[in-house]
Amino acid sequence: MNPMNKTTPKTVRNRQRLSSDEIQANHAQQEERNAFFRRFGYDQGAAVEFVLSKALPLSGPVLDIGTGKGRFVVALAPHVARVTTVDISAAEQRYARLEAAYAGVTDRIRFLACDAAKLPWRTARFDAVVSMKAIHHLEDPDKVLAEMLRVLRPGGKLVLADFSVGGFRVMDVIHRAEGRTHPHPPSRFLHWKAQLRSQGFRVKHFRDRHHEVLVAVAPVAAVPKKLL
Repeated sequence: MNPMNKTTPKTVRNRQRLSSDEIQANHAQQEERNAFFRRFGYDQGAAVEFVLSKALPLSGPVLDIGTGKGRFVVALAPHVARVTTVDISAAEQRYARLEAAYAGVTDRIRFLACDAAKLPWRTARFDAVVSMKAIHHLEDPDKVLAEMLRVLRPGGKLVLADFSVGGFRVMDVIHRAEGRTHPHPPSRFLHWKAQLRSQGFRVKHFRDRHHEVLVAVAPVAAVPKKLL
């Protein structure tokens, strides 16, 4: 999951034909992966529910940064009228569309492959901008945050969620078991919390389920173009 890339924005057609076999196989694979993670003490479903419990309610148009395989945006979709989700990888978004089809929320989600550091929307386009488990993949998280704030409407809600220190430890164990590594740069959350508050945002910081979450409500006056 890495929503940054130098590519032309490309909408993934929501109504592209997806076979029932593909949909079922993709969901079974996700469930198998979830069970594997639980063996190491990480419950993806519980983590998503924790983040949603802090993020909701969300109103108006919502933007999700970092689609990945769609676990968060598919869980979010029933709670909002419409959500647009961006990621650099159309292949990852295909997995997410399959899961959206399984959950029956395809019509609530628009998929867009684009660079999150250069979002293709005018300023103050969305009532809420959210992201879960994407920040540690970003090449320039401060630049992406600046774009998230640019498209957030005055009075809108920003939700940032990523692994906690303990969560990254669990991910390290899981990925070592698979012969892989997992990126975990230093958290920017404390810095961002201070910066957001200095600009008039009302900020809450939560930690649980191997995650930390920032929920920041923008001032009614215009969101600063440059926060950081």
